[in-house]
Amino acid sequence: MKRIHKHSALCREVARHIQNQLDAELLSPACREIRKHLRRCPTCTAYLDSLKKTVLLYRRYPDPHVPAIMREKLFAILKTTT
Repeated sequence: MKRIHKHSALCREVARHIQNQLDAELLSPACREIRKHLRRCPTCTAYLDSLKKTVLLYRRYPDPHVPAIMREKLFAILKTTT
């Protein structure tokens, strides 16, 4: 039987921390707690993997010319998921 993960306040904190620290070196005590949470939380792990893939794809294309309205929609969606 597959266990369904219920998001907790910690999951939302993990997501916010991941978004804020994408380019930072992950050695802080908070980051150690995040890694500990990620080992137990497949949903947050999938979220992190998705962000990594998005960044990789974004960097692959030098100038994506994203219209302002699309950028606003993307950030609105990202804010609602955290």
